[in-house]
Amino acid sequence: MMPPPIAAPLRRLLVPLPSGRMGGAEAHTLRLCDAAATLGVAVTVAAEPDLLDRLRGPGREVLPARLAWRRGLVESARAAQAEAAATAMAAASPDAVLLPLPWPDHAAGVMEVLAATGLPALVVAHLVPHDPPPGVDGVLQEIARGMRAAWTAVATPTAHRLAQQLGLPRGTVTVVPNGVDAPVRADPFSFHATLGLAPGARVALFLGRLDRGKGADLLPDMAEAIARRMPGAVLACAGDGPLRASLESAAPPGHPLRLLGHSSRPAALLRAADALLMPSRLEGAPLTFLEAALCDLPVIATPQALEAEPEPGRLAWLAPAEDPVAFAEALEALLANPAETARRAAAARRLAAAHDGAAMAAHHLALLRALVAMAPDRPAWHAPGRVG
Repeated sequence: MMPPPIAAPLRRLLVPLPSGRMGGAEAHTLRLCDAAATLGVAVTVAAEPDLLDRLRGPGREVLPARLAWRRGLVESARAAQAEAAATAMAAASPDAVLLPLPWPDHAAGVMEVLAATGLPALVVAHLVPHDPPPGVDGVLQEIARGMRAAWTAVATPTAHRLAQQLGLPRGTVTVVPNGVDAPVRADPFSFHATLGLAPGARVALFLGRLDRGKGADLLPDMAEAIARRMPGAVLACAGDGPLRASLESAAPPGHPLRLLGHSSRPAALLRAADALLMPSRLEGAPLTFLEAALCDLPVIATPQALEAEPEPGRLAWLAPAEDPVAFAEALEALLANPAETARRAAAARRLAAAHDGAAMAAHHLALLRALVAMAPDRPAWHAPGRVG
């Protein structure tokens, strides 16, 4: 009788980022990278050159690669990304790949190379719209079904939509809820000193990627509605994204919308604000909500922002999407009802405390290591005969 095969170890992990900007999906990915590095795995993150400085960290190497999804002709975008992914995989010679999927079609070229090589991959879906984006077609569905992959999503609705759009069998996508670590105590931050506000002025906060999915296009009107009801109040906006230039044009000096740019100290901002506003049209399981909860910051959100939660009204004040005035009214109600606000914030904190970042990372890595172990005789890297 032949002895059982020895499970192949996970020694080298490649993490290709199909993104051009940093956001929640990328922060989640770096948390998984840190967990892998702690286990002794050599981690290489391949990404756009202008992101590399923000991706460096203990236990991980960075590799320049033109992997950000370029909108336009789907076939051309997929071929260009596949070429960059194949080059990165040849350079890193990984045992496996961790692939964040910020949008269902944004890693189509990477997925094509993975299907062609059979390299084990853990695919983590963060956002999936209700209607399939243009790049989700029969070709991508065939690619997805041909991959040797473990599929996860951060929330049940996201998992259902991903499986349906990619044509994956029912039950293929495992739900691994987002988890966060307790925020590190840091020097206190003052919006009043930073923005030159009058003592006692109220500060609402938007923290996240500046795009339509997050509702960032509504921020100027929202800030004006807040200032009309609470003179001197402002809406501070921390983040970066495709709408930044238009928001800068809409919010000249003196406007109640104050743009802070990307922040490396989100916990300090969350501790200093009066409320977090989440006017999202689409979310998965937002890390920002959990981070706010651990900082005891009350939240005003659309039902879409908290669609992963069965009782969002128990955790936050709710306002309909597309309605800046409703957010201003909800902020008034939140401030006028401290007991109810504290009750909802406490429920949100209990939820966030149960979503442990270390447990989340361990679950993902266990799925990946199990996938690698299923093919112990496979070399770490096989270059595809043809990509595209």
